[in-house]
Amino acid sequence: MTFELSTALVGLMASLSSIVFAVIAFRRTSRDEHKSEGKAEGVIFSDIGYIKACVDRVEKNLGTVDAKYGNIAERLVRLEEGMANLKKQVDEI
Repeated sequence: MTFELSTALVGLMASLSSIVFAVIAFRRTSRDEHKSEGKAEGVIFSDIGYIKACVDRVEKNLGTVDAKYGNIAERLVRLEEGMANLKKQVDEI
């Protein structure tokens, strides 16, 4: 009877230890997956921040170009008016 009892206890201990090791392995794998997902998420947020900074820079440069274009357009209108006045003066002479 002791042999049967000891065999049953060894089997029970083996079953319990395999369950414990399975739970430990599952937790470790889950933790590693969360860590890798967190890294990937961090990279994505970093890339989004970089893209946002680039868009802000482009918008700022676009505002500068728009101001220069407005200045050039204004100067061109004045030049065309001056050319029209000059043409009238040449025609009068």
